[in-house]
Amino acid sequence: MKSPIFILIGATIAHAAVLSTTISQDSLFVGDLIHLNISMLVPKTATVIPPSTDTGFGKFIVKEWNSNKAEKRTVDSLSFNYVITLYTTEQCTLPSLPYVQVEGDKKDTLYSQKLPLRIVLVKNTDSTNPSIKGLKPQQTVGSPSMAWLWLVLGLCIAGAILHALMRHIKSRKKTQTAAPSKPPYEEAMEALSLLDAKHYLSKGMVREYVFELSDIFKRYIERRFGTNAAEFTTEEMLDWTKRSALQATERKIAEWFFSAADPVKFAKWLPDVNTLDRFGKEVRQFVEQTHPRPETAPKPMEGAHAP
Repeated sequence: MKSPIFILIGATIAHAAVLSTTISQDSLFVGDLIHLNISMLVPKTATVIPPSTDTGFGKFIVKEWNSNKAEKRTVDSLSFNYVITLYTTEQCTLPSLPYVQVEGDKKDTLYSQKLPLRIVLVKNTDSTNPSIKGLKPQQTVGSPSMAWLWLVLGLCIAGAILHALMRHIKSRKKTQTAAPSKPPYEEAMEALSLLDAKHYLSKGMVREYVFELSDIFKRYIERRFGTNAAEFTTEEMLDWTKRSALQATERKIAEWFFSAADPVKFAKWLPDVNTLDRFGKEVRQFVEQTHPRPETAPKPMEGAHAP
């Protein structure tokens, strides 16, 4: 049964913000998955920075999370959805979670309410025959069966074959797919404009913005320089910049971008405003500097005649 908790917080910036918390259950077995939803109404010009999923949830582990935004007439509705769990038998409380609301040069912090959760060890209330979750019945004495080992080994082999087959099919499709009709420069500039129109940063969707910007950058490098950049890891991308014929300024742009983007994409690091602004500017500068210009024919000398 879901337990909704509503909190009205008077924000010190343009409008009051309404924050609500919904949790799927108030008790759990160790390792059970709990669905936690934090939703709020904020001014349309405000950006909300959520708490760190690595350290901000106390003893609880965040398995998955995502955010959604719905635009209304006078405010925006933000929703942060988490799947959390606990790997301790101690009774715990989900701590109050801070959400930093930024509007212009003003900041305000919205807090969810602390939620005590009860750890359940016994699966039923029958005192004559209680059952502990995870407790297995007595095993038969004798030589252990090796069937499970062969099953795991077979699944691993099948998975490896399937993975190799999928890579081969993907590679063939990529080879057979016709190149986009637009040149790399035009396609990249159009993609950057479409990304700006999504207003990810003003919505607080920093990871989404950096992920999409990185894909645009890699796609341009792949088409412009004939590499397999879309499949490169960050280490492979940096190694390519060292071996490429890029100018020093262009190499520095690529090295800085992919080194700085990794913590945002995979460690959920939230950079400052200047760094976020620099991401887009650096990619545009790289595309402009590496855009091949058509060679102009030399002007005939004065008084010369065409053959």
